This record gives sequence, structure tokens and C-alpha cells, in this order.
Amino acid sequence: MKKFWMVLLALSFITLVACSSNEDKDTNTSNESADEKTEEVEKEESTDTEGEENSESSKKPEYDESKATTNIMKKEADGLLSTIEMKHADDVLLEQNQVTEGEYSTLGVKDKKEAQEKVKEFGDEEKYKDQEGVEYSVEFNDDTFIETFKVDYTVADLSVVSSLPDSGTESQFVSYELSVDNFKKQGYYLEGEESTEVFLLEQEGYIYEVSVLQDGNNKILKQTTYNEQSYESLGLADKKAAEEQFKDITKNYEELNKLDGVNFDMKFEDDKFTVEGVMDYEKVKDLDKVLQLMGIEQVDESAKEEARNYTEIAMALLGSGLEHVETKK
Repeated sequence: MKKFWMVLLALSFITLVACSSNEDKDTNTSNESADEKTEEVEKEESTDTEGEENSESSKKPEYDESKATTNIMKKEADGLLSTIEMKHADDVLLEQNQVTEGEYSTLGVKDKKEAQEKVKEFGDEEKYKDQEGVEYSVEFNDDTFIETFKVDYTVADLSVVSSLPDSGTESQFVSYELSVDNFKKQGYYLEGEESTEVFLLEQEGYIYEVSVLQDGNNKILKQTTYNEQSYESLGLADKKAAEEQFKDITKNYEELNKLDGVNFDMKFEDDKFTVEGVMDYEKVKDLDKVLQLMGIEQVDESAKEEARNYTEIAMALLGSGLEHVETKK
């Protein structure tokens, strides 16, 4: 299990104990599932949701291309770097250039030959062949691949490059804002934009919310968690039974709370418990000790980097069933 994933588990002790039904899923997705890796080479379905919510537009949007700006989104996970340049005028996405570089392991294959066979399954080179405004290619090196996907939305057939309903009109356009939201749901962040990204999993008798303040350069500044679960959903009789069940976790929180920048407040109520946790990395003075208390036996620079890697944590949260639900600026 990767170190960053262990950190995430440590930040949500109760989640693992409380949700045994999700534990297998958590383990299987610590390095992204094969399906998610496949999506990476399929452009992460880069325009799957971009246009679906825009078909209500009755006229082709008006915009001043001379005032267009370009923003960059990135995803930097283990063995993978994906960069998306998005040129837009207001909410109209004009051009998109996505370059994904990754190790073959991110595709679930061992070498160049297997990677080439894997990519043939996608069929994207044939799909976009001779399509106006679209360039798609994959370069295979000894240990890595480089996928390039460029779209000029002002001339491309949107029914081909997105999942827009084919209405037979030219009124549709690709929304920049919806595109950004779509990519954030896949673990991307806007380069240079500090924001708090909120992830949520809510089920009957259970709530788990994580808010991650990131600096726009893939670095986590602060992470807060809120966990609430009913005793009934855990099969526990009452408050006393819950206190006994989680006594070791409570002690662990007490040790963590002695350190600067860390605070976990666990409360046992009549019918449920709650945990409010804060990891303020800018105030943490002894990160080595924090990680050790979280279960990382050997703390090194790699472990500390992974603990603050936004993409790694976002992908871990998404893989364990949480959804990206909000961006707070």
C-alpha cells in the first residue's frame, strides 16, 4: 500500500472501521483502478459532461476571441502527469490541448508491446482520423507513453469530440466551467489557483466530508475532515459500546492532538459519534512524528511529499467512493 494512501487512512480511522463494506474498494483503488487508468488514455473522456448540460442553448454563443484566455489544469499522480491547456472566452471553450505522460504501469500493462495492444482497444486514432479540428496521437517509448489530444472546438464536430446530443443544429457549444468541473471530478486542479476542494460521501447513517485547501501547484496546505456515523449502522448497541470499540483510536487522536497543526475531536453522542479533524500543514512543525503516529513506519522525503500531493489524495478520495462536490475560493 502506498504511503500517501496510508496517510489518508490515518486521517479517516473511523471510515475504515465503520465501513467494512468499502474497505475492499479502498484497497483496490489506492493506485487507481484499471478502468480509471484506461480513461486516462482515452482523454479521461475529456468532454463527457462538458456539453450535456449546454444543449438548452438556442443560439450559437457570441464571444470576443481577442479577449480569450488560457488556463491550465493538471493531474500529477504516481507515474502520471496530465496537462490540459484550455483556451476560452468567457464560458465558451475554444481550444483544448491535453498531453498525458505516464508509465506503462498506469495502463495496467508491463511494456511497450502490451501498451500498444491496449491502446488499440480504444480505437481513438481511427475515431479522430480525418476529423477537422482534431489531432490525436500516442507515442510509445521504452518505459512510458505520451498521449496528445488537441481539439479546436470552433471547427470540430462536437458530436464526435463530446457527448453532446446530436440535435442537428449549430447552437451547441462546450462550456468551459462545466469542463473544469468535470476534470476536477477526476482529480485535476487549476494551475495557479488556490482553492478548497470539497469531497463528500453520504449514505444512510453515514457522512464523510473532506475539504482540501490546495495551492494551485499540487500542494496541500490544509485538510479538514468530518465523519458522522450512527451506532445502529455499525451494529453497536449504544454509546458505551462505541466508546469501547474505538478506545484505541481515541488514544491515537489524543497523541496527535499534542502536536502543532493537528486536531481531531471525537464525540460520542446518544445515537452516533462524530469526528472533526484538521491537518494544517503550514502549522505542523514535526511532520515526521505526525506520519509515524498515522502508521508510516519509515518516514522519508517521498512519504512527506505524497502526504501533501493534492492529486494523490484527491484520487484516493475519489477511488474510495467520495465525489468532488464543490470548489470554494
